Amino acid sequence: MKNLLIILFLLFFPAQGHALECSDGSDLAISSIDFEYNCDDNKIKDLKTSDKKNKTVPTHTFNIDGRWRGIVICDQDKEKWGGGEYKLGNGKLSGKIDFTVSKGTIEVGNRDYPGKGRFWLDWSEGGHKIQSFKIYKQKITIESRSFDNTSNWEGNLTTNNTMDLTGDGRQCKGKLYRSEEIFFDSYSPKWILDYVDGVENDEKYTISGLLTFPEGDQEKFPVMIMIVNSGCGYGHREATYGFDIKNQGVATLEIDNCSPRGLSENNPIASGNYLKLTAWMGAADALHALKFLQSHQKVDGDKVGIIGFSWGGQVAYFTGIDLVRKAIVSDDVDFALRVPYYFFCRQFDNPKYSKNKLHIVQGELDAVPPNHCIEMANDFNNLGYDVSIDIYSGAAHNFDNPWWDSMSPAKDYSKWYVTDNCYYWIDENYKRSWRLDDMRIEFDDYEGWNFRADPLWKEYNKECENMGAVYGRDDEAAKQSAVKLEGLINQYLK
Repeated sequence: MKNLLIILFLLFFPAQGHALECSDGSDLAISSIDFEYNCDDNKIKDLKTSDKKNKTVPTHTFNIDGRWRGIVICDQDKEKWGGGEYKLGNGKLSGKIDFTVSKGTIEVGNRDYPGKGRFWLDWSEGGHKIQSFKIYKQKITIESRSFDNTSNWEGNLTTNNTMDLTGDGRQCKGKLYRSEEIFFDSYSPKWILDYVDGVENDEKYTISGLLTFPEGDQEKFPVMIMIVNSGCGYGHREATYGFDIKNQGVATLEIDNCSPRGLSENNPIASGNYLKLTAWMGAADALHALKFLQSHQKVDGDKVGIIGFSWGGQVAYFTGIDLVRKAIVSDDVDFALRVPYYFFCRQFDNPKYSKNKLHIVQGELDAVPPNHCIEMANDFNNLGYDVSIDIYSGAAHNFDNPWWDSMSPAKDYSKWYVTDNCYYWIDENYKRSWRLDDMRIEFDDYEGWNFRADPLWKEYNKECENMGAVYGRDDEAAKQSAVKLEGLINQYLK
């Protein structure tokens, strides 16, 4: 474990945009491309003019520069798992990796690493510092030290898009993918009624995303767009799903919906910011991303899917509403596949929705009971749409937390849930309401979702505003849903 902690720290501990530090705090501010740096000597050796016999001579045109991300498995962790290693949804990984090689130095890829995951650096053990490193055009080597322990790591390009990372005699192994940051503009309506008159009169944001291609030399690739939950961070779940998706030969695009609205993992949507970034705004971002991908030279525009989790599942679901989709992309442009996880289904008086595949993933004990999606799916299919649903017995919200020993399902009194009777509706004029028997609250008659003054507020509150949702990993559900996703991708995106 100590070896793993060292590599995770050395790749992630510095603040984003800064070079790494030596143990004495001096900066590794390097501009050379092929070089080595030794903290003890405080001296740079340019490998173009010295140490020639040890230099790796490139045989391809690509180089090591870029942002590299993936997952790592270490032999010492396999003992805890009872053998085996990471497979679809089993959570048996040692850590996730995210770093950038640029202009002769290494930078963290995300300011929130090493994060709070179970296998990250144990802060009580103090810091692990780089002692020396070398960067070549197709290779990096790093020596790190924690107290009296020294470890050595090596990363080698295998293709232009992939790198193999090993540590201390191949006891730790990782597969990393090169990511590129992309940008596109998004006009983002706040509510569904705002789509009625188009979107270009709504506020415009510049959205960024990380586009990552798999191995292979084909001319164009299918893509799966990934949308975060209300925590705003692309964390462990996106690392494992992204790894799985790319292993199937499909690229991934992870959209940053939050930063343009001033939100982050430290101030996420879930912290009372639902009006700053609604799922309707997220749907606009996703559709503008789909529009952007249509002109990307390496993307098959007819083979783009979308997957989202909780808030992100809501986003993926909303992109299929005709009014929403056609306000941004042309009639013949659509997601080939939508896979929303554990989200809140709406009921429709007159659904006008995409004819392409919608597959819903929920747990039996989810914060939003499955009956809402079951009833919606039945109504949609009776009208000729293509909707399927998997409900995993005993599974709750966040059932696919990727770490193998994550907390089992338990009540969390800081989390919101609704009952079987909390029905949200969208009528044929795109107005939203809550309905139960002869009771009805028109949401759009109230500004900012504040309808406490409504005579039916107490009845609504009893059904739709409860705290104490069940959260936690369910191992079998996580595995089964990951295998099902693989099948859907092969059926609809390949």
